[in-house]
Amino acid sequence: MVLAEKPNISDDTFSLDPAVLDELISHLSTLAAIYHKPPSTFVSQGRKAAPGLGGRADDDDDDDEGNTLTSDMMTEGAEGAQAAPPAMPAPQVMDLLGGLMDDPPDAAPANPMGGMGGMGGMGGMMGGGAPPAGGGLGGGLDDLFGGPPAPSAAAGAAAPAGAKLVLPADKGEGMQVRTAFVKDGQGRLCQSYTVENNGGVPLSGFALQFNKNTFGVVPESPGKLGEVLPQQLMPGQSATGLVPLLPTGQPAADTPPGVIQVALKNSVKVFYFQDSMDVLLFLASDARMDKNVWLEQWKSLTNENRTDAQGLSPQSENVEAVCPKMEAANVFFIARRKLPDGADMVYFSSKTLNNVAMLVELGFRPGTGTCSISIKSAQGLYMPLLAESLQKILRS
Repeated sequence: MVLAEKPNISDDTFSLDPAVLDELISHLSTLAAIYHKPPSTFVSQGRKAAPGLGGRADDDDDDDEGNTLTSDMMTEGAEGAQAAPPAMPAPQVMDLLGGLMDDPPDAAPANPMGGMGGMGGMGGMMGGGAPPAGGGLGGGLDDLFGGPPAPSAAAGAAAPAGAKLVLPADKGEGMQVRTAFVKDGQGRLCQSYTVENNGGVPLSGFALQFNKNTFGVVPESPGKLGEVLPQQLMPGQSATGLVPLLPTGQPAADTPPGVIQVALKNSVKVFYFQDSMDVLLFLASDARMDKNVWLEQWKSLTNENRTDAQGLSPQSENVEAVCPKMEAANVFFIARRKLPDGADMVYFSSKTLNNVAMLVELGFRPGTGTCSISIKSAQGLYMPLLAESLQKILRS
């Protein structure tokens, strides 16, 4: 045995192609290291997942397909269009407009998403998909604790009386918007939105932001519009929802009186328009004063706005007919007195939702078709608006 012929010891490690050798090194813990062959030479390419694994291979294919669809959606559209990102809670306080809306709303900037001073981030910060109407946490908690329910969307509902066309379909890339400032069933100040989808793609991810305005009103939250409208508005559909407004912003005297400029975002881009609000909707329902308090304030105020309503009908000069109209508008009767010259002087009190008191004196001179209107307030911002609205009441 010891003297028998021995076989030669040889090493074929370096006889392999370097590329194959590198591949084998990367598979040291597999059968490839034993066979000294790449896995592709002995593993079947058409192997499917075992039935017991629940079709895992098919699931992987589905995932790849889903990723492709997502990529297509993210690149679809033009001029700032973007796909709706996953829904996430909307921030409660956000200054997104800055001073952008100084330009007329009709002259939309070429790149509105980039020029919003923060509005361009609405797609990621506010969430593209809104919760189903009436199904959000806010509505459920309100109902649980006995509070007022959140306004819900009315699919296909017509716009309320007096709604204005603020965004025609040709300027909204198929989306048409009508708005109206109203009071809801609980007496809250709201803005009604009727959105019509006259385009060819579904709309979602609704959110809005107000520019600084005379009243300092802001939406309850930027994403509230998405909560009161359907989660998705298909082509040919329309829906109406109420967005509660809060008087928590800073009133701006350097903006057009009574005008509210709005930026509305959907899954396509951001659109701009404006609407005007009657100051009567901004009056509180608890503004009735004691006569002595009213008289004391009237004497102490020096800031006064005086105007005349002319061309009134005999019915409009009837104090008994005018007072109920004033009360319905939250302008409350305080006192009445007759002057020796026959003039009928009537006094009223009012207060805005941000606690600015305005005292009113109406002077009727029957048979002349004229009524003098005198308004006093510590702040002059709302007096011209109230004088204009009171003239409308007298002529109604």
